Amino acid sequence: MNPQQHETPFLSNLIKARDAHEYSFHMPGHKFLPGHHPLMTALAGDLIFEADMNEISPGVDYLHAAKGALREAQRLQAEAVGADHSFFLINGSTVGNEASMLAAVHDGETVIVPRAAHRSVYGGLILSGANPVYVPPVSHPQVEFPLAVAVDTVADLLRQHPEAKAIQITSPNYYGYLSDVGGLARLAHDHGIPLLVDEAHGAHLPFHPDLPPSAIQVGADLVVQSSHKTLGALTQAALLHLNGSLIAVSGVERILSLMQSSSPSSLLTASLDAARQQMATEGHALLTETIRLAAYAREGIRAIPGLWCYGDELVGEYGVFAHDPTKLVIRVTDTGMNGHTFATHLAEEHNLFGEFVDPKHIICSITIADDEARVDYLLNALHTVAAQGKPTTTENTLPSLAAPALPQMVMNPRQANFAASRRMPFSQAVGQICAEQIMPYPPGIPMLLPGERIDADMVDYLRYVKANGVAIVGPEDTSLEYVRVIGGE
Repeated sequence: MNPQQHETPFLSNLIKARDAHEYSFHMPGHKFLPGHHPLMTALAGDLIFEADMNEISPGVDYLHAAKGALREAQRLQAEAVGADHSFFLINGSTVGNEASMLAAVHDGETVIVPRAAHRSVYGGLILSGANPVYVPPVSHPQVEFPLAVAVDTVADLLRQHPEAKAIQITSPNYYGYLSDVGGLARLAHDHGIPLLVDEAHGAHLPFHPDLPPSAIQVGADLVVQSSHKTLGALTQAALLHLNGSLIAVSGVERILSLMQSSSPSSLLTASLDAARQQMATEGHALLTETIRLAAYAREGIRAIPGLWCYGDELVGEYGVFAHDPTKLVIRVTDTGMNGHTFATHLAEEHNLFGEFVDPKHIICSITIADDEARVDYLLNALHTVAAQGKPTTTENTLPSLAAPALPQMVMNPRQANFAASRRMPFSQAVGQICAEQIMPYPPGIPMLLPGERIDADMVDYLRYVKANGVAIVGPEDTSLEYVRVIGGE
């Protein structure tokens, strides 16, 4: 390890700037004065104001024109994970996914994208004007959610769409399962195009050999990571990594300068510097314990009547190439409760909240911040709630209705997003072109996106899942009585 990895160039300079106690007659309005607002002080202490400095203060490097400490901090970040270049993000992985799309594809060009992507990927489609070719979602029969993207499926799509300029995937997903990113990178490069990876949930992967390799390490061209999700950075702090020469460094810099705030938070930036330093110097030891705790938790969950925690047994089918053991996908339906009911008990009776919930599962994340006492609390809470179940009930059962085929794309997302639209009863919208995103959540896969034609099967399916208690997110009217369609009022 390079001894410089012990350094925190940006954070250390920020501490010096704070300790200088300058007399500020510039932004921010609180002038770094402690106790500026009693409620904020009660929340986070005086230092939240003292350290909230900007580039006007001597020694604080500027995100959009890094010259010294911040440039060095980003260089150390790239070195720590094995990237050619790393960029600090203060607008989360959302801006990373949008910037990746803008850097790789342009208006009217084709990009291959999984349908089961984060909404920021769809935001990137709208901003870029690219035409998406969707990888159809294939749900794993046990988890009932698409866990990965198969290389063969993408290869077939490339044969059908040789004009494609990029491939974008999500790996790992919320459930902790990974696609064969290395195989997809080789496939992309054989066609002379880049692979973009939303690795928001995998910022920890580069720092331990017992974890699946990061997309950075297996050839992906642009990789987005949320340091705040699995490491110790502050919420909203994320990273964008660049490898190879298919994407220009200057182009990424230019796009990020357009999309990120011109008043970047030094606190967020400093937390990225600190998270990198911690993982580069202590990450192996910290993650060794995290992996042990996750295995301890998985074994304990499997011993609780009515519960099961998935692991490596799902690897090898439905495109699943690897599994992140720090994600606990806990099936609860054998207790007679669905995921939402089980989660409500955990919250109300134990003040315990998982990463997210779907109709069958509670998903919990074990990180470097956990210890055995916290895991024992989780296990005891799960055991207590599971014991309240009544396995003979059918509360967990959702009447079966197969999801319809992917709808026809009539306009690309950008065209549809900026087209005139009108509101009409959803029941009368068959044949119309949707003007908004409609997504049952969970599982969070968009059933309709702007620019897609609404058919009768889609209307029936969405009304069916809504009637069975599944939340709808995205549209103006989440009750789905009305929908916005393309066309003037």
